[in-house]
Amino acid sequence: MRPAGSRGAAAAALVHQEQGGYANLVLDAELNRSGLTGRDRAFASAVFYTTLEHQATADYILGRFLPKGLAKLDPPVRAILRSGLAQARWMQVPAAAAVNESVKLVRAFGKSSAAGLVNAVLRKACAYDLDTAVFADEVERLMVLGSAGRDVADFLRQYYPDEALAILTSPADGGKTSLRVNPLRTTPEALAEELKVAGIGAVPGPVPGSLLADFAGSPADTDWFRLGDFHVEGQASQLAALCVGAQPGETVIDLCAAPGGKTLTLAQEMQDKGRLLSCDHTPQRVGLIETAARRMNLHCVQPLVNDAAVPNPAFPAADRVLADVPCSGLGILGKKPDIRYKTLDEARRRELLDTQRAILDSAAGCLKPGGRLVYSTCTIHPAENQDQVRAFLARRPDFRVIGPGLPLPAGMEQGAYGILSVPGRTGMDGFFICVMQRAE
Repeated sequence: MRPAGSRGAAAAALVHQEQGGYANLVLDAELNRSGLTGRDRAFASAVFYTTLEHQATADYILGRFLPKGLAKLDPPVRAILRSGLAQARWMQVPAAAAVNESVKLVRAFGKSSAAGLVNAVLRKACAYDLDTAVFADEVERLMVLGSAGRDVADFLRQYYPDEALAILTSPADGGKTSLRVNPLRTTPEALAEELKVAGIGAVPGPVPGSLLADFAGSPADTDWFRLGDFHVEGQASQLAALCVGAQPGETVIDLCAAPGGKTLTLAQEMQDKGRLLSCDHTPQRVGLIETAARRMNLHCVQPLVNDAAVPNPAFPAADRVLADVPCSGLGILGKKPDIRYKTLDEARRRELLDTQRAILDSAAGCLKPGGRLVYSTCTIHPAENQDQVRAFLARRPDFRVIGPGLPLPAGMEQGAYGILSVPGRTGMDGFFICVMQRAE
């Protein structure tokens, strides 16, 4: 049974999410089945992601009033309890409305026998004072107050003990939608004024050429998006692309490009002149790049299916290469809440480090003498960032770390092996960027 409405779609997606898979793909599939549009679709998305983001906290609170625990409940009842509490505590939905709608929803899912339990538990949970909670240790405190799995809480406790809770609770890009304004069509000032006239607030972001906007619905549903006036891309991600320093007429390679945000920024910096090879491993993801470049009317982009970890002798010698490698994602917990609960498996970590190492070596092999290589990740794990660069420089003494060539947002500093953005310090995603130059 799939109840209609925003809350029903969100609850159904949460049930599927428990079975595994990427949160964005699970939600997209459910929303497409639901037929929801506009604000209803946006509200369903907000309920889904808010519930995931705060799931550990919600589970702790709900567990105070469920003697047998959440695990014993039917999956739809568990999803409805979590999403109902999320609406009341973190979405400014009045508690009475959140409770009543949850009771209706549990009946719509064919679980009427649980209606009384949902009503009683949610009423108590909505009123629970988390300040009264007593935790066994600091890791449990982080898990509950920061809503994270044990492995992520352990990692933050080890590497960022004084900032751990801020990292877990800082909203991505200040809770706004980060836009990269297309300089081939408009300016940030002009677009901000147009958005303002339409009732959409927008202010300059910390990265030059960007805006932070308040959209009630999806930015993709606007004419500005359809006409290519902007694309949605996080502030730190924009900064990584700008550090490439791509120039008109150059040959540039974006090795791990999908879904294409950095490629669009690179092409715009090149003024759509030159050759930009934009690569990814699978045809489906390369299709995303093609669609994005077509929408932005960019002609210098050449999408290619390519395994970045394997040297490609067919590649031209490049002036600049961007290697935004696969990573643990520990810097984007605010955007991908399912990462909060990942198991940081040692075997998987070694495999990931090997892949990053191979891509970095492959990227270096594409570069002309004197060319620029940018290595970036969306994680704050030193093993994937500074340690990778240190080991690479030992293998390739013909490379050296150089400055980014542009002003850094407040809270970011250039270290010996790159630049790190930590959520809570910069107001941006957690991100690592290292700019290197090959000797002439």
